[in-house]
Amino acid sequence: MTTAAAAQDDDWEFQQDPAQNIAIAVARYDAGQMIVVQCRDSKLTVVMAGLPASTEPLHLTTTRADGRADQQVWTPAGAAGAYRSNAPARDTRFLKGGGLYSVRTAEGAGTAFRGAFDLPTQSANLDRVLTTCGWSTTDDRDALEIAPGISLTDPGARRRVRTQRSARSRSPRRQVEAPVPPVAPPAEQLVSCVVRDLHLQDCRAEHAGSAAKPELLQAIRYYEDREVHLVEGADAASNEGRVVFLNGPMIVVTVDYIGRAD
Repeated sequence: MTTAAAAQDDDWEFQQDPAQNIAIAVARYDAGQMIVVQCRDSKLTVVMAGLPASTEPLHLTTTRADGRADQQVWTPAGAAGAYRSNAPARDTRFLKGGGLYSVRTAEGAGTAFRGAFDLPTQSANLDRVLTTCGWSTTDDRDALEIAPGISLTDPGARRRVRTQRSARSRSPRRQVEAPVPPVAPPAEQLVSCVVRDLHLQDCRAEHAGSAAKPELLQAIRYYEDREVHLVEGADAASNEGRVVFLNGPMIVVTVDYIGRAD
C-alpha cells in the first residue's frame, strides 16, 4: 500500500492503493484509539477502535467543536473495542468539522463510555475517501436530526403464540439459541426518509450510485408514505421533520406466529 504525500496543514493521514481499490483516511490518538474511514471495493466503512469492548451497539450522543450535535449508532466490528458506523457517509461528514469530537453513551447504557477526540482541522482527505466510494461530500439531510422514537411496527401489538402441545407431552425442550450478533447493513443499501405526521415521506437512496438498483427502488416504494408508530415515551412532535435510516433490500415484515408441536 502506498501512502500519498502529506496534505497541507493538519489533515487526516491518507493511504491509497489503486491496484487494490482501497482508500483510507485515519486519525490516530496517543491512548491507542483510531478513527478509520475506508473505501474498499466501492464500499464505505467507518470504524472507531480502542473503545470499551461490548457485544451490543453503542448509541452515542456526539458533539462537534462548532456545537452541532448528532445521534450515532456504532455496531461491534469484530475485534474487541472496534465499532462500525451504521451511517458511515453521514458520520464521516460530521467528522469534517475539526476540533473536539465528544461522544457519550446514554445514561444506563450497558457499556458506558464518554470520550473526546481532537479531530484534524482539515478534511480534504475525508472528501477523497468519500468521492472514491461515490458519496457526496455534502448532504442537506445532515442538518436534520435523527428521529428518536419511531417504529415500523406497532409496539402495542402482541404476537399471538399458540401451541398444540398438551401438558402431558414428553417432547424434549428445545435449547434457546444464542442471539445473533448485530450486523450493520452496507451503507450502499441505506434508504433515508423524513417523518411527517407519523408517516415516512421523501424516501430516497442514500448512495446516488445505487439509487437505480431494482431492490432499492422497491424498498423506496415500500417505505414511502408508510405509517410509523411511536415507541414508549416518545411523542409525535419530537420526531416531526426528522430523518430515519432504513436498510433498503432487507425488508422485514412482522407477522403473528403460530407455533406448533413437531
